Amino acid sequence: MFFPIMLYKVFGYDFYKVCLYYLASWSIWVVTIPIGAKMMSKLGMKFSMMLSVVVGWGWYFAAREFEMSSVWLWLGLVILSVNLYRMLYWVPYHTDFAKFSNKKTRGKQLAFLAAIASIVSIFIPMVSGFIITAYGYSVLYILAVLIFVLSIIPLFLIPNVKENYTYGYWRTYKELFRKSHRGLLLSYGADGMQSMVGVIVWPIFIWMLLNQSYQAVGIWSSLIVLVSVVAQLIMGDLADKYDKRKLMKLGTILNSIGWMIKIFVATGFQIFIASSYHSFATIVMRTPFDALMYDQAADSGHYVDEYTVLRELALTLGRLLMLGLIAFSFFVTGSLIGAFFLAALAALIINAL
Repeated sequence: MFFPIMLYKVFGYDFYKVCLYYLASWSIWVVTIPIGAKMMSKLGMKFSMMLSVVVGWGWYFAAREFEMSSVWLWLGLVILSVNLYRMLYWVPYHTDFAKFSNKKTRGKQLAFLAAIASIVSIFIPMVSGFIITAYGYSVLYILAVLIFVLSIIPLFLIPNVKENYTYGYWRTYKELFRKSHRGLLLSYGADGMQSMVGVIVWPIFIWMLLNQSYQAVGIWSSLIVLVSVVAQLIMGDLADKYDKRKLMKLGTILNSIGWMIKIFVATGFQIFIASSYHSFATIVMRTPFDALMYDQAADSGHYVDEYTVLRELALTLGRLLMLGLIAFSFFVTGSLIGAFFLAALAALIINAL
């Protein structure tokens, strides 16, 4: 959450440069996703994810050096390391989950994992805000590296199953734009679009709104995470009992409204109320949406990894499109508000799946 704020400061409060960083990073990812799938085929899902941890810590190290020196070489290494991590981790992770999660209780499993992550991270934003204020980003990155490296331990416990990714490099992109995959492209592309507003615009927006206080951003963010835990567990149960598409449709409408509400926040308490509502709305949308995604991936049988790659491509194309739209909106209006309108529209397109 604090990384785009750090970029914004190091870039001299130039929002366009923040957009350019993410544009460069995601552009590399969109052309290397099939390569990551091929690497997974050679290494196996387990060892691919383990190797991702080995290379992924470099992101924190390079980000720390860039924050301290503003030397662009370090920013290039940030982009390189994060894309190596993505190549080795995300396709195996989603493929593994689709293969080994239980279709009948997949919603509960997703909600349980999300709730565990939320419980663990309740205090993280607040603590991070205090660390940045007291010691700077450098100490925060060191602590993050230590936590990140520990994430390799559970990976020793999973089986090293191999999946043979059968699409060639160019065929992957041809498949994505086939008529039969139009719903996938639109739905996940829209999800990628709205995610960019949450990742880039919202942290910077509330940081400026809260008088550039890292502590205030961290405290309010921690409170919002706390509110979301119960909602996640409730929605996991509902996603298994009721029609996932109907729940997802309701969730996308609520989620779209949430983006619109965020336009009008002006105080810390309003940020808390708006974000708590939006967090609930996102959970209503995302729990059945993600469960449906894993259902479709698992139903693809041998093509589970191919489906996962197409999903990642659609997400990333949506991210790149939104980055361009956000930059254009900011150029025309001089405000970040337009990004929330764009996210609200994108949220409704998710129903195309």
